[in-house]
Amino acid sequence: MTDYRLVMSLLLQGRSYREIETIAGCSHRAIAKAKKVCDERGLVTEDQLEVLSAEDIDAVFVDGRRRTSAEFVAFDVAAMVKKRSGKTKLPLRVLWANYLDTDGAPGQRHYSYQRFCQIIGEYVEVNDLTMRIAHVPGHTMQVDWAGTKMAIFDPVTGKKTAVSVFVASLPYSGMVFACGRVDEKMPNWLDAHLQAFEYFGGVSQVIVPDNASTASNQIARGDRAREVNGEYRDFLEYHHTAAVPTRSAAPKDKGNVEAGVQVVTNWVIGRLADRRFASLDDLNDAIAVEVDAINGRTPFRGKPTSRRGLFAEHEQSELIALPEDRWQPVTWRKSKVNRDYHVEIATVKYSVPYTFVGQQVDVKIAGEKLTVMCDGEVIASHTVSGRRHSFVTDPEHVPAQHLQTSDLWTRAYFVRQAHKIGPNTVAAISDLLDRQRIEAQGYRSCQNILALGKGRQQAAPRAGLWAADRREHQAGDLLHRGQATPRGAAGEDHGPAHDHRKRCATAGGVVGAADGAA
Repeated sequence: MTDYRLVMSLLLQGRSYREIETIAGCSHRAIAKAKKVCDERGLVTEDQLEVLSAEDIDAVFVDGRRRTSAEFVAFDVAAMVKKRSGKTKLPLRVLWANYLDTDGAPGQRHYSYQRFCQIIGEYVEVNDLTMRIAHVPGHTMQVDWAGTKMAIFDPVTGKKTAVSVFVASLPYSGMVFACGRVDEKMPNWLDAHLQAFEYFGGVSQVIVPDNASTASNQIARGDRAREVNGEYRDFLEYHHTAAVPTRSAAPKDKGNVEAGVQVVTNWVIGRLADRRFASLDDLNDAIAVEVDAINGRTPFRGKPTSRRGLFAEHEQSELIALPEDRWQPVTWRKSKVNRDYHVEIATVKYSVPYTFVGQQVDVKIAGEKLTVMCDGEVIASHTVSGRRHSFVTDPEHVPAQHLQTSDLWTRAYFVRQAHKIGPNTVAAISDLLDRQRIEAQGYRSCQNILALGKGRQQAAPRAGLWAADRREHQAGDLLHRGQATPRGAAGEDHGPAHDHRKRCATAGGVVGAADGAA
């Protein structure tokens, strides 16, 4: 038992901590606490210390091992803490009820429940005790990145790429999972969680991550409280679980995964350090073999069993079942509906109802499904297209005045539009499509012809005739020099697609003017 009066007296004499430890036989922590009390109470002379009674000092330095007052029934605080921290620990209220059953001297009273808990708490704080946590099967999964990185090497160039190792641990059984990822960003963070869930065959009720930015963010500058990231929260909600981030610089909040990280560092990263891997798949295959060896190793925790044995016997059945549909990564985009009632995402244009033209919309991409929302309401759904610069159009989104929507962007559509201009335009469109090896390659050129033709419908007949006559003279000159091949001749080469567009633009002007003249 520390004599705090002696410790404070030695402090006021200017003795060093080492001297006080030798004289009083106390710890460095006890001396620091006595020094704090002297500073707080303004004690600078021994005369001031002599004024303090024994009860005053006992009230200041309550450590649970001395009786604070003779009028209360004493109890063995150390024994109570031991009962509280054992594997079959008892609740504090039960311990207090047992204390009430003890007899004291005549006139003594029992401590209230609040004071009873305070004495035990002060004893734990003074002695720097760590309460042992009794984990519940299937309740918690702790996750973290290992501090030591691995690497893969390009087999051709020899370039080295660092690989972060994700570690997940189930505290009750001690089961561990590990896998490598090329970075620690959100997509890999979520995918590593998903692989851990599938490895364990289920999901725990709570996920305890580190306070990394992929898991949580500070709510306010200087605030220790943290808020789970929205994307991470949505991922966990899909699996019917939730995250409880650790406090900053508090490794004891996830002590089990810290131990698991150490095991993985020694028995996975350390054992594979001398091997050279050409791909991430090869590395993860090797990691999986070592992880299985860790989980199957016996004895474990002093018992003739393994992590996997404890997991299969007590914990596996307590995990939450995985959803029937595997989670797909979700990406959000913002877009504006164009005048053609389409939104463009990654060069692909997806239709929405034409009434939303000009409005801002949110686009959610989950796996192969693309959903367009406006003010929180779903207005369109499509399957994600892998063809760049393509159109995905739902006929129900097309305005009623756009007739024959079922054959948009076909030969029939362009011929029908050409008939509205004139017979020469119809001939030009048909001729252009006949020349294509793949008919769809000429659709954009057909659009150019239609646009030019419509613009020249009102042109003067003389302009149309002049353009047609000029084109005939040019063709005659080319034939005369032997630089042109009659249309339809064998071996005719039509050239690249952009040459077709250039010729079709010219043809569009000619036929449009001619149809206008007609």
